[in-house]
Amino acid sequence: MNTAITITPALIVAICGSIITISGAATVIFNIATKIIAPNELQNKRLDEIELRLVEHERYFGRDLERLNALESGTRVTQKAILALLAHAIDGNDIASLKDAKKDLEKYLIER
Repeated sequence: MNTAITITPALIVAICGSIITISGAATVIFNIATKIIAPNELQNKRLDEIELRLVEHERYFGRDLERLNALESGTRVTQKAILALLAHAIDGNDIASLKDAKKDLEKYLIER
């Protein structure tokens, strides 16, 4: 157990060679791991951006739906007013075509 360790130039070269080999292997492993992880990071970044845009678009679509509902409500009021005008105009000229138009408008309002 009492052996002396002698440091020779060959031992120093062997230790340095081992350190260089381990360093090179670690660099290769790090580069491979980086190349494997990079697509996931890019994909995650793109998905985050898409999710933010989706939330924004949902907000836009919600506002559009509210606006369309308001327009539809206004259109119905307008159509009811036209229907009242048609009913009033029936007392005047061209009663048959006004009655047909009234029936068509009533049918449209009822089926909607």
